[in-house]
Amino acid sequence: MPDHEFTCYNLPFGALGFISHVLTYYTLVCLWYGRKPLWPFKKVDNTKLDLILGGIGVSVCIIMSIFTMINCKNTWQLLVIAIWKMSMSLLNGLTALHVAILIVHNNDMEKAMEEMRERRSSEDVVEASEAAPEVENVEEPRPVAIIQSKKAIWWVLLYLPGMIAGMAGLMNLVVKVGNRMPDVVRLTIAFYFIVGAGLLVGFAAALIICWQGGGAPLKVAVTGFASAVVMFIVLGAFYSDWCLGLMLDNLLGTPSSDTSAFYWTYFVAKRLTMFSL
Repeated sequence: MPDHEFTCYNLPFGALGFISHVLTYYTLVCLWYGRKPLWPFKKVDNTKLDLILGGIGVSVCIIMSIFTMINCKNTWQLLVIAIWKMSMSLLNGLTALHVAILIVHNNDMEKAMEEMRERRSSEDVVEASEAAPEVENVEEPRPVAIIQSKKAIWWVLLYLPGMIAGMAGLMNLVVKVGNRMPDVVRLTIAFYFIVGAGLLVGFAAALIICWQGGGAPLKVAVTGFASAVVMFIVLGAFYSDWCLGLMLDNLLGTPSSDTSAFYWTYFVAKRLTMFSL
């Protein structure tokens, strides 16, 4: 595959792509737990700003990913990798939007409960004082509306098809350039060794438990398999960053002068959800 065909790909890769994915994973975990990415010790509560940030971020990333797909239309491998990165941007932005909507619903519930509590208190205060004047008025336990922010984790299912397609394209590139880029082959072997080791450990633990007559070997095997899948999903993004960095002979992942504006606009837009308040 000619090296000049790689120049159509203008999304983050290499070390900068790795940093971008680390920040994305961190932001997702914080939002799944309803926490502020910039200050995870506090809960997210500024829904209007979050809706704006999530909407702008996901819109800009989608538009720029589409531009990259159009530029790489003659190289299907890079096109599906761009789809993969767009899926990650969708996961990031839609998670922020979903959590913000859940908070709006939570605030509406708390407001409705507060109004109901005040109305009931004003209606019952006279009856309560006449029925038991000698008993000190005890404050009724306050119901709490829980923000079920972990529901937003289901957006991962939207990410998986794009990741599978992108990984297929990346593996095709690895096969094409592997004979002249041994570092790419070594990186690929290391990646699949780590994922495979996690899978083998899970099944080995299940066999040991079964041999010793312990309980729930199936549960252990399923847990090991699930852990390997999670490792493949999480580490796959990191693997793609370094693999593309090696292929493009640019491990840092810095953009060229004519694409730097496009590159950094995408990079910053993807970080907007970190400012969820």
